Amino acid sequence: MRRPRPLARGSTVRVIEPSSPFEREKLPAGLKVLADIGLVPVHSDRIFQADGYLAGPDLLRARELVAAFSTEPGDAVIPARGGYGSMRILDEAARHAGAMEPRLFMGFSDITSLHLFFLTAGDLTTFHGPNVISMARLEPASLARLRAALHGTDPADTFTFGGLVPLTGGAARGRVVAGNLSLVTAMIGTRYAAPLCGSILALEDVSEPAYRVDRMLQQIRMQPNASGIAGFAFGDMGVDEAERPLLERLLKRFAEAMGKPAVMGFPIGHGTVNFPVPEGAQASLDADVGVLRVLDDPYDRS
Repeated sequence: MRRPRPLARGSTVRVIEPSSPFEREKLPAGLKVLADIGLVPVHSDRIFQADGYLAGPDLLRARELVAAFSTEPGDAVIPARGGYGSMRILDEAARHAGAMEPRLFMGFSDITSLHLFFLTAGDLTTFHGPNVISMARLEPASLARLRAALHGTDPADTFTFGGLVPLTGGAARGRVVAGNLSLVTAMIGTRYAAPLCGSILALEDVSEPAYRVDRMLQQIRMQPNASGIAGFAFGDMGVDEAERPLLERLLKRFAEAMGKPAVMGFPIGHGTVNFPVPEGAQASLDADVGVLRVLDDPYDRS
């Protein structure tokens, strides 16, 4: 896979909006986080467009994405927020995939569909991690990992995740596919579907009741190639506090039914904890001790 270069002090981060509109007043706090770690965020006024629940027309959002990886100057690309809408621009983006350069890309939630696009059609290593607006609410450890991931600092340490809670034992090795469970299941059956075989799935979600989490996991379980999944790392699934015990039971039953190593407590999600994770990188999962370790350096250091 093509790999992006790590950023340096003064590197330019192009902020785009491929999904939903957002509250304009929330953007400066996220831009300040990027500036505080030595980067230069830039954006056009296009990101403030709104067309109902979309951040402007599909074609303009697609063109903005393609330009951010080709004709516009910049070293990294990070969406302002998720929401809904990025899957609507994938076919248009695919028509220009050959012109898109391997710039550092980070985001999560609805941006999962873009990670899958780059993984399947763009052959590019990207980073599941905070969008710009969500950066302002990160707790200190997540901010430290964000800085390290953007600057490419000590990847062996930056992308080792310990203290995970075993659901089923065992060890696995495979490429990391991290994303929002709702988007992963929504993309099943498309040309951009998550590559399940040989993958360690790292999943998160938000505002979903336990039964809907269960339903989506069953959809993954019944895929023809699901037996090829190497393992699971569940992050914050966003269920109500009262349903947390139920969620843990259903995750454990799911992992047992799949017969795969699985852990919970992986540090991704819509809350204050959201560590960057390189998509498509080879990793090992030790579900007996609760450690996921990325084995590849996900950067081009040439």
